[in-house]
Amino acid sequence: MLPAPVHARLDAWLGELDARNADNVTRTDSYLELYAWCRGQGLDLPWIFMAHLVSRNAGYLMTDLARHLDRGGDPALASASRWLFVLLERANFLIFWDAWWHLGHALAGRREALTGPRTPRFMLDAWARFDAARAAAGGEIDAALHRALVIDLVTNEQNLIERRVVHHPDLAPGRRLLELVEASGRERPLHVPIPDAPTITVGGFAHLPRRIAAGARIYDEVLVDRGRRDALLAWALAHPHTGSRAVYGGKAGPTVREAWPVETVRGLWPAVHAPAEPDPDYP
Repeated sequence: MLPAPVHARLDAWLGELDARNADNVTRTDSYLELYAWCRGQGLDLPWIFMAHLVSRNAGYLMTDLARHLDRGGDPALASASRWLFVLLERANFLIFWDAWWHLGHALAGRREALTGPRTPRFMLDAWARFDAARAAAGGEIDAALHRALVIDLVTNEQNLIERRVVHHPDLAPGRRLLELVEASGRERPLHVPIPDAPTITVGGFAHLPRRIAAGARIYDEVLVDRGRRDALLAWALAHPHTGSRAVYGGKAGPTVREAWPVETVRGLWPAVHAPAEPDPDYP
């Protein structure tokens, strides 16, 4: 997709996958860096920016949990809160582990690297359609094809975490706590720092179709408009991600790294930063 001279940059980034997947901050920053760089190459891929925004919000939720734990209280609730953090961190880790690898190879045009079982057939077809349309249109493609690629990427990542994270038996306490939060009507909406921001929640994180539908809404209601993407990109670049809601004027609190140091996180569950384990029903 991109000219040959940029392959060295992509190769370097692929080699940095583990370092960039260290914590929520490195992942969130990496998505933003890749999106801004692609824009500089004349390629606007809204899904990468969506990944940045969603990862930002995961960081906010992580620090919300830390504030709750700092207040003390019921030990059982504290344990469930830690498991909910592990669920969020594991999902954040696996999606980056998958997406950074796929995007690096796809952007470099290395289809031979994108093979099963790691790459589903429909994702190969999606990138092929995108490449063909972009070549035929001289670099520009229509919003419908952008949307189709966004939905395919969201579908891939949400299926990736369906059994490995959302319904992993070890992480059930965290999922149940999240379901209680949703049932109480206290689910936090996606934070979008624009004046007319829509209220977008998943409304049932345990349900795969609802997570995919939430991704579609983020594109349709937030990112489909180029002017809005421009404004959000400018805001993101001007407000480095820390995980504290104080970044956008919210309640002050700890940063992700203050609340959840990497070494502490890795001690919470042995598999939290492990590559994706086999899933017979999905790559």
